[in-house]
Formats: sequence, C-alpha cells, structure tokens
Amino acid sequence: MRIMMYIGKYEDYALAKLIINRLSSNGVETIAARDVEVKNLGIPKWDGSQDVDMAMVIGGDGTVLRFIHEIANSINTPILHIGTGRVNYLSDVSARELPQVLDKIVKGEYTVEERLTLKAIATDFECTALNEVLVKGVDPGHLINVTIVEDGGEEIMRARMDGVIIATPTGSTAYALAAGGPAVDSRLAVKLIVPLAPFSRALVPIVHPYEVPVKVLTSEVAHILCDGIVAQRGAEIRIVPSDRKVRFVRTRQYRMYDRLFRRLFIP
Repeated sequence: MRIMMYIGKYEDYALAKLIINRLSSNGVETIAARDVEVKNLGIPKWDGSQDVDMAMVIGGDGTVLRFIHEIANSINTPILHIGTGRVNYLSDVSARELPQVLDKIVKGEYTVEERLTLKAIATDFECTALNEVLVKGVDPGHLINVTIVEDGGEEIMRARMDGVIIATPTGSTAYALAAGGPAVDSRLAVKLIVPLAPFSRALVPIVHPYEVPVKVLTSEVAHILCDGIVAQRGAEIRIVPSDRKVRFVRTRQYRMYDRLFRRLFIP
C-alpha cells in the first residue's frame, strides 16, 4: 500500500511523522506530494507515475481544497482528511482518533464516498470546483448586472448585485450558506444559485438541477473563482456538470447533520 502525504501547516508535521512511523511499521509506503513534505518529513517525492492508493491530507478544510486544485488534478486518488483546522467539515478523523483509524486503513476497512463537482468554462479558461464557483465584480464597492440563463434559453435570474455563487451540495455549507443559501444534503444531485447582496430583496437563492448547464453573463468583466483558489476574469461563464468526482475515505458513517449543527454553533 502506498499513501501520499500532504500537510497544510508547519505545526502538523510532528503529527505527520508519527503517522508515517506507524504506517511504516505496518509495511505501508509513504511518499510526499511536494518538495516541502520531502524536506520536513524525509520521505521520497511522488514522481507522477507511481500508483497511489490514498492521499492523506492533514489540515483544515482549506487544506483539502488546496490539495484538490494543486495535486489531485494529476491523480484521482481517494482523500483521507485528518482534520486539524477549526471546522473540519470534510474530515473523516481528528488527530486524537488516529490510532484506531490507521489500523482500519491498513486492514482496508474503509469505504470511499464520492462528491459532485462543477466545471466553470470561460474564454481560454476552465476550472473545477468541489465547493462553489464564484462570479463577483472586480470593484468591491460597485454592483454589477448579472443574468443567469439555462441551456435552452430560459432566464433564471437578472438583477444588480455584488455577484453570484453557484454551489455544489458540498459547497452549500460553505460560502453559499454564509450568503443566505440553504444547506443541501450531499446525497442530492442539485446545485445552488445564490445571489450576493442583490439590490432587490425579493431575489432568493434557487435550487437548480445539477445536470442542467447554466450561463452567467455580467455587464462588465468579473472575477471568477473556483473554491476561492483558482481565479480568472471574464464576462461570460458557463457552469456545467463535471465528470470528475472528488473521493473521500470514510472509516465511519459520515453524519452531515451532526457536523452541520456543530459547525453552526462553533464560536
């Protein structure tokens, strides 16, 4: 078995070394995702051709998103997220639960959960989002005209606003939730269209079929961001279902509503 290591914060390297030692004692090979892991963990770097059974990502939810955009585009391996951040909404395990979980991993006692993603396509640019595609005005103090239409021509939304979020079920509990959208069960195949600070208070978030592409048209060039990481500019963006699924390792049942409740009440 071969596991790739990706570490978010310097403070987490001590934990990563303990994990590597335990895995090594059970005959599991570990490799580094980047040069920084090679330097701090003393393990060889993934050469791009080696088969990898699992990626172990240590950090918060933002670390997982960075891994997906930085590394996972090159390798579609399931992710075991060890949560050391404040929220850890995507994680399977916390640091204190590691010994039992590592034993399960070595024995192959886990399942793989798939999450939907969306693809944003603009002129000379495309990106894939696990959480959301954000289209937002370049000038933070200036509203822009946003029009959203389905493939086939039906208009969904037209208004002046700061921008719009197109979110997956996974992303419904992130930026979209903070912007007034509903939490969506991750088992549903839908997407959210959430206006950001619309001039009209009558404008409401929309739950839209996942498989139906939409086009976002803006009155001027806007920022386009996938998961808050990949950024570009454009005035016409097409949002379509993505063939790519992000896969997470689960050594226990993932309880979305318990996590949502705890997240909402984190101080």
